[in-house]
Amino acid sequence: MLSIIRTTELNQEIYDSIVRLWSATGISNPARSDSFKAIQQSLKHTGILLTAWEDDSLLGTLWLSHDYRRLYAHHMAVLPSRQSSGIGSELMQEAVQVAKELGYQMKLEVHAENLSAIHLYKKFGFKELAGYLTLIKRDI
Repeated sequence: MLSIIRTTELNQEIYDSIVRLWSATGISNPARSDSFKAIQQSLKHTGILLTAWEDDSLLGTLWLSHDYRRLYAHHMAVLPSRQSSGIGSELMQEAVQVAKELGYQMKLEVHAENLSAIHLYKKFGFKELAGYLTLIKRDI
């Protein structure tokens, strides 16, 4: 049975499971600075981690943070062998519930080639922000 867990705490064992999942889905990238310490810091302040479990197996993650105005979705990932089984929808449903509880808009970024994720997000009512570009400076 699938369980969605909402938490603001992270231990090394769970982090290691998350990193393995992110690696399996191809979203792991050292340039993102998603270290144990960075995620703990996020969770200590405005972060919320949603994890999808079946028994003791981590099947999906969705990391949330906010700026007291918008809830941002980061690193939506579902184990490749379990994609298209409803786990992503369960995680998004919980994330939208968090946004409703906080009274915030919800915002996310998705790679233009990730058509299955785009389909999922549009199913939940997300729309493209026409005219906007995403810019980042990672070498600080």
